[in-house]
Amino acid sequence: MRIKHLQTKILVGTIGLVVLVGLAMAIFIKTVVYEKLAANLEKRGVFIAKTVAGNSVNPLLTDKFYELDMMVRDLKNSEKDVEYIFILNGRKEVVAHTFEQGFPADLKTIHGAMNGRGYRIERLETEKGAILDFGVPLMRGRAGFVHVGMAEYPIKQDVGAIIGLLLGIILVVLLAGSGLAVLLAAAITKPVKELVHAATAVGSGNLDYLVRSRGSDEIGQLGDAFNMMIEKRKEAEQGLRASEKKLRDITSHLAEGLYVMDRQGTITFMNPEAERLLGWTMDELNEKGAHNLVHFRREDGTDLPLEECKMHHVITSGESYMSTDEVFVRKDGTLFPISVVSSPVFEQGRAVASVTSFRDITEQKELELEREQLIIDHMDALSQIKTLSGMLPICASCKRIRDDKGYWNQIESYVEQHSEAEFSHGICPECAKKIYPKYYDDKT
Repeated sequence: MRIKHLQTKILVGTIGLVVLVGLAMAIFIKTVVYEKLAANLEKRGVFIAKTVAGNSVNPLLTDKFYELDMMVRDLKNSEKDVEYIFILNGRKEVVAHTFEQGFPADLKTIHGAMNGRGYRIERLETEKGAILDFGVPLMRGRAGFVHVGMAEYPIKQDVGAIIGLLLGIILVVLLAGSGLAVLLAAAITKPVKELVHAATAVGSGNLDYLVRSRGSDEIGQLGDAFNMMIEKRKEAEQGLRASEKKLRDITSHLAEGLYVMDRQGTITFMNPEAERLLGWTMDELNEKGAHNLVHFRREDGTDLPLEECKMHHVITSGESYMSTDEVFVRKDGTLFPISVVSSPVFEQGRAVASVTSFRDITEQKELELEREQLIIDHMDALSQIKTLSGMLPICASCKRIRDDKGYWNQIESYVEQHSEAEFSHGICPECAKKIYPKYYDDKT
């Protein structure tokens, strides 16, 4: 499970640290301390057994068994962890012991091999727990043996008591540490939460939200740094608004549309002329993407995919693009030809935006079409004039003209077919005298 809150993390971390330290100390006590106590018990057992052996030789050789019995009983009573002491003579008979209910018969069989130091240790399991039996020979065993039984379970009881005490201390430390952790977490998270609220407010556009000053510690310095950052941002925002106003004032009087686009394809600025030419606002274009609304058609009316749009790739290529063969689509769906110039904007050697200016060249395109048609018409006229200016075969009698196919045509029809001239008919004065002499003479 993932912990989200800082206060909970601090509390869990504190508890975990205390528990971890406590477990480490408990393991240390149970192993190292227990081994140390067991080693000390072994040393004490050997020392007591050798002491009893040294003090038992003379009484044993002189048959002062009562003195031996009193000695071992006094020694047992003075050492709380001594379970028993008994002495055997050379014939392995018990001459002194500390058992109140009689000597256990099975203890007579404890005669293992001695080590190089002249004693033997054997572990015995009893109802009370483990007992270490320390055997020391008297005069190399010829005079008998001394056996001292040392209880091992008090060590475990002591270790358990220490661990219990340690657990109690850990519990107290855990409660105190948890309380301190809660207070510390509250002292840290409260200003952090305030910073979070401030950051949220600033992110929503409220630049008047300031964090309360909390002294000169790291948290206070963080709050002061945050407030300073807000002041710097307010100054930057004011400067940016002033720059945008200046830019809008300048571009609002331009006869060309202009817009600025970032690397994500979002338009960050658009002048009024661009809005007038396109019919779209900047927010409307950004909602669905400028290319998808105004530049998805080619000049011939076919689709223009975004990946093939040269204006869109100005930022990635870092090279300017100019054209008079592009078309934009208005909000009403009509197309109009444009003259466009799109250039990248660089910051620290990296293209971060593009500036595009465009204008409607519909009238220019229409004038170009009219000019082209006029040139074609002139060429046709010149072609016809050239045809009539050549050698024309004409009949000397009837005045008909022969065309290139060999047919004879009236001169009027031939000229009308090969030029824009038209004919009207009349009679000249000389012909009138010949054809209508009577009427012509009367009039004259």
